[in-house]
Amino acid sequence: MFEQLPPVLERRRGDVAGEALFVADAESGVVSFVNALAAEAFGLATDDLTDVRMADLVPELADLGQRRFVTSADTPNGRQAFDVVVTTLAGAPGSGAALVALRRRATAFDGTAEEKRSERLESLWTLVVRRGFAGAEQVRALLREAVGGIELERATLARVDGHELVVDFADDEEHVASRIPIETSLERGAVGGSGTFAVLDTALDSEYAKFADTTRCFLSSAFRVGEERWVLTFASSTPRAEPFGREDWAYVDDVVEAVARGIERRENDERIERLAYFDALTSLPNRMALHARLDEALADAERTEARAAVLFLDIDGFKGVNDTVGHRGGDVVLAEVAQRLRSTLRRDEYIGRLGGDEFAIVMPCIADRAEIESIANRIGGVLTFPFAVEGNRFSLSASIGVAIYPDDASGRDELLACADAAMYSAKNDGGSRVRFRDAPNGGAGDASFADHSALAGEPRDMGYLLCYQPILDLRHGRVTAAEALIRRIHPVHGLLAPERGWSIASDEAGRRALDRWVLREAVMQAAAWNRGGTPIRVDVNLAAYDVGEIDALLANEQLASDVRFLRVEITARQFEDEHADGIVAFVKHCAASGIGFTLDGFDGKLGALASLAHLPIATVKLGRALVEGLAVSRTTRAIVEGSILVARSLGWSVVAKGVETGAQNDALVALGCDAVQGFYVAHPMTAKDFGAWLRDRSDLLERQA
Repeated sequence: MFEQLPPVLERRRGDVAGEALFVADAESGVVSFVNALAAEAFGLATDDLTDVRMADLVPELADLGQRRFVTSADTPNGRQAFDVVVTTLAGAPGSGAALVALRRRATAFDGTAEEKRSERLESLWTLVVRRGFAGAEQVRALLREAVGGIELERATLARVDGHELVVDFADDEEHVASRIPIETSLERGAVGGSGTFAVLDTALDSEYAKFADTTRCFLSSAFRVGEERWVLTFASSTPRAEPFGREDWAYVDDVVEAVARGIERRENDERIERLAYFDALTSLPNRMALHARLDEALADAERTEARAAVLFLDIDGFKGVNDTVGHRGGDVVLAEVAQRLRSTLRRDEYIGRLGGDEFAIVMPCIADRAEIESIANRIGGVLTFPFAVEGNRFSLSASIGVAIYPDDASGRDELLACADAAMYSAKNDGGSRVRFRDAPNGGAGDASFADHSALAGEPRDMGYLLCYQPILDLRHGRVTAAEALIRRIHPVHGLLAPERGWSIASDEAGRRALDRWVLREAVMQAAAWNRGGTPIRVDVNLAAYDVGEIDALLANEQLASDVRFLRVEITARQFEDEHADGIVAFVKHCAASGIGFTLDGFDGKLGALASLAHLPIATVKLGRALVEGLAVSRTTRAIVEGSILVARSLGWSVVAKGVETGAQNDALVALGCDAVQGFYVAHPMTAKDFGAWLRDRSDLLERQA
């Protein structure tokens, strides 16, 4: 302790009235002298400075080298801001001493601090004006710049969506979360009050104490941009000693204004992009966007020496829609057509609207024509279901023209012209078909969906297609079977759905030929799935039920051993008409060969089950009407329950057809049904799409497990 002031302090006696003065050892930081103002400011006893160190009073003073800076320090009267000057002290007893002078500032964020805030706000506005909210990294840069001016550690920007916050942006990716309930969030005070809300120490606030492990202090500000509500939050893992001042609130208001303008700019840019690149009616990409995507696909194909394809689609039958319900009704149908077409696409396929009822699809990487035929079948499948407008129902189809790069053309415009020409060729030949544009002779190569010309009595351009609908075992959650469903491509009406009531063959010879094809296709596909490690049986519907076709199938050595994967569907009504004896003989003949049987379309007449108990039936399928009545009729529920019990007593399993909702599925599970089939599980699919669906489902189940 000095008995008198060092000479340097004597010389400054006249100008130190407003300064808190300390003398400390420059190496250890131990304080040896304080004046009255320093003692008062930091609560020190002038006669006892034992173990008092400058770093304990002001952390930045761990270094007592000569310098000048601005800082704040905790004092008995609260956190105060000081101008700090450290000077090498000459003439003091001992050696290596330093004089520390602290002059109290008027506010915590005066002078240099305010200048830094102004600089930050200028940087924020520069980011907004020049770059807007063009991407997540730009927004993170804006938040990182903003958080420094409020002396907290991190910032997030969230959008209010109902009762949840969608945290879209943060100054670092670690703090981005998808959705947070507002009631359990830091931001609930600001959102509820539509203003700015702050907590200095969550550990001392019962409502926010649960956040104390990660967040001790935060400030949130809610604001609106148009119809949307947003909230900006600054947070820190350490508590704040003093309340946020007027300068803090003003700074946050300025930041919110900059962020709001950035959001507005992003929305304006998105609106302009939608106008420039998207079709207003269907929300699909327009011709300009499609051309840009096709350019990318062709560049990728050239770089990787792969093939790309473009498909032109013209909707068959759309003129009749406009003629019937007018252009407004036609617009409704077009919008739904667009959504259905979009639903057929896989991840890397891209669809756009060219105008009117014409669309185009870009396939960036194709292995063979089978992939294109697969998407064509998917398109036909979604268009065939009726479109309902103003009490009218329309079934549509599509004429599709295909051009392949580089086989058909070497550039974008030439490729589009080839696809366009192929599409018009398909249209002129009656529509509802796919045409490939072949490069060698410039002609349009025809590729029907499935052209089985051996079907007697049918035109050559009438194609048939087998689609497969999965049957899900409810006990094990596995797909154990599939029903093969015949689809027919009509030159005018396109892919015909079963409810249209088309005749699948014109005479007995045609029906036998159709059965021959169905049996062969189904057995080959079932065998392929089983050899590939997917144990599935295939149910088929027949037209002629001729034992001769079964014998022809068994005569094929390659297929005879695989008929065990086949089940033939019959109905109870077939055993009641004049052909009942023939059906019984057919069933027994097939059973002797290892082919199984399923009783299809059971309508709840329990007596029919008992009368058929002597037949080799393995499964009974509940009709669609019973499934639809489960939710609305106690009687129907009782019939279903009784049918399941009777079938079980006969040793038969029970499959419910036409299951379309989760409620129907849950009711069938409760009643003890063995398996379900219907849109709730999956729509009918081509064999290729069925295999892809099985793989995707298997991958999903593995991830969930």
